[in-house]
Amino acid sequence: MKLFGYRFPGYFMEYGPVEARDMEEARLVVRQRLGVRRLPPGLSIWDLAERPLARWRVAEAS
Repeated sequence: MKLFGYRFPGYFMEYGPVEARDMEEARLVVRQRLGVRRLPPGLSIWDLAERPLARWRVAEAS
């Protein structure tokens, strides 16, 4: 099993870990967690082995 994280577009908070065999299963688990039939547009899901989970990200200067 692998661990995945996810983040909503335009938000700084990252959520996870989600335990799944692959990206498709991770998408299914996230849909179940959110209680939706389709994932929101722009939602990003990634493998935590490639990039660790950062609970809070600092906004870049605007």
